[in-house]
Parts: sequence; C-alpha cells; structure tokens
Amino acid sequence: MSIDMYKLKSQREKCLLNLSSKDMGIIDIYHYLVDEISDPRVSDWPLMSNPFGITLISLVYLSFVLYFGPLYMKDRKPYALVKTMICYNISVATASAIIFYGILTSGYTTHLSAGCEPFVISDDSMSLSMAQWVWWILILKIIELADTVIFILRKKYNQISFLHIYHHTATLFLAWISCKYAPGGMWTFIIMPNCAVHVIMYIYYLCTCLGPKMQKRITPWKKYITRLQLIQFAIMVVHTFQALLPSCEPTRKPLAYIYMSQIAFMFYMFLDYYRKSYLQKKIE
Repeated sequence: MSIDMYKLKSQREKCLLNLSSKDMGIIDIYHYLVDEISDPRVSDWPLMSNPFGITLISLVYLSFVLYFGPLYMKDRKPYALVKTMICYNISVATASAIIFYGILTSGYTTHLSAGCEPFVISDDSMSLSMAQWVWWILILKIIELADTVIFILRKKYNQISFLHIYHHTATLFLAWISCKYAPGGMWTFIIMPNCAVHVIMYIYYLCTCLGPKMQKRITPWKKYITRLQLIQFAIMVVHTFQALLPSCEPTRKPLAYIYMSQIAFMFYMFLDYYRKSYLQKKIE
C-alpha cells in the first residue's frame, strides 16, 4: 500500500470513530457518509459517486412493478417470451459464474481466508480487481430486476410477492453499499455463495423454459433451490457475525449490522415461504 493511501485510510478511520462527537448538519452528514468514509477509488465509477442513481433505478423498478406494468398489461394477452427467458437465464447464470471466479481469484486463492479479513484500501492490482468485481455484482443485481419485469409481461402475478420485490430491492442496495464502503476484505466473501446459488437457480429457471416435459422433471427440485438459498443466508449471517467481534473491523460495525439485519430478515421470509409452500402441503 502506498504512503498516501495509508494516510487516507487512517484519516477515514479516525473520522468514523469520532462521528458521535461531531456537531453536523444534514449537508455535513451527507458529505461525511458519501465522501469521507467511502472508498475513494470507486467514487468516479458509474453509479458510485452518490446514491441518487441507484435510488432512481429502484424507484423506476418499483413504479413499473407496482403500477405501470400491471396497468400496461391490463387489457393485453400475456407475452410468451420463451426465447427471451432462455437467453436471459443463460446470461445471468454465466455472469454469476464469472463473478464468482473473479471474486475467488482476486484474493481467496492467495491471501484471503474465510475468517476476519479487515478491508484495507490499496492501489495494488489485486485489491483493485476485487473492487471491480464487487462493482460488477452491482450491475448484475440491476440486470436481475428483469426477473420481475418478465413476470409482469407474462402476467405471472402470483410470482410477484412481497418477498420477491423486497429481495430484489434490498440486494440492489446492499450491493451498492458493499461497493461504496467495503469492496474488499471479508465483506466480499458472502458474494461467492450468493453467486454459486444463482448459477444453480438460473439453470433451474432455464430448464423450466424448455417445455412441459422438462418442467415436469425439474419442478420437484424447486424446494431444494429454496433450501440452498436458506443455507446461503445462514452462511452469510455466520460469516458476517465475525465483524461484530471487538477485534474484527472496529470501524465497520454499522456495516455488519446493516448486512446481518437484512440477511436475517430475508432468511425469515424465505423460511416462511418454504414452510407454507412445502411443509404445510405435506401435512395436508
């Protein structure tokens, strides 16, 4: 790490630790959160200078999903979109696999472990590569919003649950937060199980597009996809819990609370979905 980067890191950590002692207005708080404690390396990247771009994307998504999409489809027949879904699912599964490999080979095959790995701002090639892959997961989460758009255009409204919409919106903001404040160290580990599950999940979705016979064969595996998602969330919570230990990431406890609260909430919702969809039916 260069001397300038080390000084910058020290200044930012000092600011973060002294936040409670500052008498700041709204503008000062905004500047502090967006500029002072964020990673300066990503500030010039698309969507990363401030939260307005990603907020606008989420608002457009929610507006279409909750109002304009159903209104547009009200008097129209559902679109088939079979070829579109095949291409989309192949693309997302492939992108998830590539990002998994990119994250893995940007530190986890050399010096990073699954333990507490403090995030350090550095201008070396490996650290920059990791940050770039974290940015790409943000782009992938934006692309994955198309899941809901496809459901609406096909009039599959039963698949557009609160769980579905909340999951897509929350993961979008979590990806932005990760890239903005900690695109490295232990904070990147949870991206790998997420990508691995998404590879399997979108291959499953691909198979459901290949006709009734394939759908009949693949449908029994749907509950196992949900199980994998639950396992994924459990791994994420356990891994992120390390950041709450006094000796681990002392300046990023708020980030750990944000991650864990959101992941735990999604785990609860997915567990409730699994219980209602599979366990109750089995009892009945």
